[in-house]
Amino acid sequence: MPNKSALRIVGLLFCSSGIVALAAPLLVSIAVEVIAGWLFIFIGTIQIIAAAQSMHAPVVRGTLGLGLVALLLGVVLIAAPAAGAQTVTLLVALLFLLSGTLKLAIGRALHDPQAGRALFIAGLASAMLGGLLALILPQNASLMLGLMIGTELISNGIVVLTIASSTQINQSAGAAYSGSWSNPRG
Repeated sequence: MPNKSALRIVGLLFCSSGIVALAAPLLVSIAVEVIAGWLFIFIGTIQIIAAAQSMHAPVVRGTLGLGLVALLLGVVLIAAPAAGAQTVTLLVALLFLLSGTLKLAIGRALHDPQAGRALFIAGLASAMLGGLLALILPQNASLMLGLMIGTELISNGIVVLTIASSTQINQSAGAAYSGSWSNPRG
């Protein structure tokens, strides 16, 4: 079982990061775009190196082409973050939708009702944020990205803090600290 203190620290870090993101959403958006740009440059460079080392002509052309596209996309994202704002925002919206769907499924599968409800609510919030972000994409994409990331971080922090105070974790922690190594379910 996870350590309650560690979970509380992680939950508080999520929440405080979310508050910072909500306070400076444009800076968060630009940071996400620049990080994505560097990742594309890295991926593109690796693909170009792989193409140079390949012996099969069709593979070389395809890999080289993909590498150049990724490299170019990375350079554009770093040189002009606003130009890539809509693309990165759409990717984040899709990530939120997927994350929300997974949280909903996990929340329904949990046996602990308190943690399950928290995860289910966070899943609904993530899915709704992703849908909202995709719907309002053309307007204020850069600003919305930072706001949505901040909201998602706070939502995740609340879930982790709720799980940290969960009765199952409290019971497991109590059994472990009382010296009882037997199965608590009998």
